[in-house]
Amino acid sequence: MHVARLLRLAGCVLTLGISACGKREPASQAAKPAKHTTFSVTPPILAGPKDVFEDVTTKAGITFIQQFCDERIANILESNGSGAAILDYDNDGWMDIYLVNPGPLDGVTHHQAGTRREPNRLYRNQGNGTFADVTATAGLAGSGYSLAAAAADYDNDGFTDLYLVNAGKNILYHNRGNGTFEDVTDKAGVGDKGTGTGAVFFDADNDGKLDLLVANYLTYDPKNNLYFNPDAYPGPLSYPPEFNCLFHNRGDGTFEDISEQSGVRLPGHRAMSVCAFDYNGDGATDLYICNDATPNMLLVNDGHGHFRDEALPAMVAFNANGEAAGSMTAAVGDYNGDGRLDLLVSRLGYGSLYTAQPDGIFQDRMLASGLGALTAQYVGWGSVFLDYDNDAKLDAFIANGDAHQMVGWESLLLENRGDGTFADAADKGGVYFRNKLRARGSFVLDFDNDGRMDVLVTAMGDRVFLLRNRDPSGNHWLTLDLQGTKSNRDGFGARITVTAGGKRQYTEARCQAAFLGTSDRRVHFGLGLSPMADKIEIKWPSGTMQILNHVPADQILKLKES
Repeated sequence: MHVARLLRLAGCVLTLGISACGKREPASQAAKPAKHTTFSVTPPILAGPKDVFEDVTTKAGITFIQQFCDERIANILESNGSGAAILDYDNDGWMDIYLVNPGPLDGVTHHQAGTRREPNRLYRNQGNGTFADVTATAGLAGSGYSLAAAAADYDNDGFTDLYLVNAGKNILYHNRGNGTFEDVTDKAGVGDKGTGTGAVFFDADNDGKLDLLVANYLTYDPKNNLYFNPDAYPGPLSYPPEFNCLFHNRGDGTFEDISEQSGVRLPGHRAMSVCAFDYNGDGATDLYICNDATPNMLLVNDGHGHFRDEALPAMVAFNANGEAAGSMTAAVGDYNGDGRLDLLVSRLGYGSLYTAQPDGIFQDRMLASGLGALTAQYVGWGSVFLDYDNDAKLDAFIANGDAHQMVGWESLLLENRGDGTFADAADKGGVYFRNKLRARGSFVLDFDNDGRMDVLVTAMGDRVFLLRNRDPSGNHWLTLDLQGTKSNRDGFGARITVTAGGKRQYTEARCQAAFLGTSDRRVHFGLGLSPMADKIEIKWPSGTMQILNHVPADQILKLKES
């Protein structure tokens, strides 16, 4: 472990009132307006001929640069960055990209008077490798200090809607189906005014309508300073925590706040992200919430939309060192192929690879998998599972960035060896993985529909990075685009098993919540050398079982619940 990292961890433990290994960063001192500061924007990263991932952002026509309204990372809210949502808003079969902007916020950023907020951006995928900025036409410029977004069809009308997560009032945009969106926040009753860090759509009570969990962080006070240390500002434990909110979908375009009666309104936590999955296989969707400097939560659903925190007995509240380190997000997937979903948690502090066991308890295999040594020197923000080479084994991508300064670190491509361990695949990944970036969110998508999973990375005060996957292996793949009928239209909560070449792979269709946003909702399987899936088994949330046999590989298959 690097000396600098040991010193940082020691400082977290020994410095009273800061963060208990949460975020502790250098501060601006008096809250005075900053000069206009232009941070360097990373030029196009030219891939080598054998690089698996190619930076195609400029070529694709994506010009978004995150608006960072300060001279440096001046407080705990600024350090989080901002994210994105991947969605097919116009139902043309091509994934579009929505990027959010924090912009200026009085009391948080030290901007010059009159600084205008730059809009969020919606980029429409034109199906030829390029994107068009359709923000103005769509009506999605947004407002407020935006951090994250979540995409789903909450009203089952066949068009994907957007929920914008702000520090302050959130916004629900209803997709009209004609290329435009309408702000229905007040009508729907979901304008939560907390300091949001993420959101996820899921069907809490299995009534066929998607509910909404909003993850809230802390109540920031700019007057709170560390007078004894002018070079640092207060960490998360110095601010009051905020409650998470659960909104129940009534099915008439409105939601009811059921946070209290559902059991999710638990005190003392500071959420960084939330993901939804069925942890115990009982058909009810559970929630895993990553917290900053407080234990993570596993909210287990009783099947009727009532939750109980079982993170401690399930062994997913703390990392292997017994720390409630600053957790950013959890990637969900069956990395070892045993038919149970595992969690890869990225942290400021020692991360975790929670490996599900048959008894419902997880083992943290961070060290045994090799991920501990590969990730320990970094602050991991956005972490996602993806099968980048379609060999039927889930690999991982982690976006790293310095939480202290506006300087960059390398992202990680971690290849699954198939024996429970991972290897550094940066050399295969290419030049991108040798560049130090101020990265935050990472999101998986197949923007060119070629069956090779691409990656989108957001960064602070910098452009985004769209990484096209050019894996040359020729391995086969299959992508499922589900449409529920009796279940919610997105099919979230469907449990899927694919058998190909004698190997069974298991996953769930779900709102692919990641740090500060959501990934491509379609369900992707690498099939290795198998030219077909021998069997596809889908257990829909409604209880309907659907089986398909001898399905040819290398296609995006639209499947309607029958």
